[in-house]
Amino acid sequence: MTDKLKIKNLRIGLVGAHTKPLKEAMEKRGYNVKLLPTTHFPSFKKIKDVDIIYGAYFQSAWTWFFMGKLAKKKTLCHWVGSDSLLAIKNRKRKIQTKIFSRYIDVHIAVSERIKEELADIGIESTVLFHGSDIEPEEIALPKKHAALIYFTEDRESLYGLKRIISVSKKFSDIDYYFIGHFDTKKYSELYFQENLYFLGFVNLEELWSKISVVIRMTEHDGFPKTMVEAYSKGRYAIHNYPLPGVIFCQTDEEVIRELRKIVEENQINQKGIKLFEEEFHFDKFLNKFKKICRNLYS
Repeated sequence: MTDKLKIKNLRIGLVGAHTKPLKEAMEKRGYNVKLLPTTHFPSFKKIKDVDIIYGAYFQSAWTWFFMGKLAKKKTLCHWVGSDSLLAIKNRKRKIQTKIFSRYIDVHIAVSERIKEELADIGIESTVLFHGSDIEPEEIALPKKHAALIYFTEDRESLYGLKRIISVSKKFSDIDYYFIGHFDTKKYSELYFQENLYFLGFVNLEELWSKISVVIRMTEHDGFPKTMVEAYSKGRYAIHNYPLPGVIFCQTDEEVIRELRKIVEENQINQKGIKLFEEEFHFDKFLNKFKKICRNLYS
């Protein structure tokens, strides 16, 4: 099981976070993949023709890992962020992780931070970003600079929403676009301000020409795809954890200083485009993923 054709002929069952776009990207390149439903009651019938079960986000996939090993399948778990946090802090998830992680052949961490967290609970992992199937391109910065911020309902604190609102008041030279939430009216009324736009769920491809930087000031993170995709479009990423390519900021004052610098320099992020091409293009992910799969059979 060493050559590329044999790897392509393996049937891979995908379940959990990011797996629908992963399926599309792999199928486009000739790989044999199928989506498994997220359920607590998996069936042997669904994985009868599967060789490898790949689960991204442990809490969505743990039942399939258990069923997969009973059916003598290979299993891969890709930890993406919130799942490792739950495994560390939530008592029920701690027990679940301890019991069912024994049914996983290889653990994969989306970043060095997640790898370190997993090591703290006795899980050894390999670092692999989950890959974005988009092509890099140079898009001119907007005439009025803007920041992109992601958050979800009931997890505003995790995503640092109030911190960004505070920054937007102190630095009002740019616009702030918020995505990822359902109730746009609620937040527009709660945080009424001329330079704030609560958009909910949108097509990111339509937003890149309107924004200059992605801001993530979160309590916990893996490696957000939004930031990596921002690199591919020549955009910047500000984050409070030192991930590759980010502008590292921990205080509101640091964020404002860097935003002002982006506005004053008014240059697209050429280093980000290069970093995306070298490290985060989907084909880079796939090459590393194939090596992991080969190792399962060595």
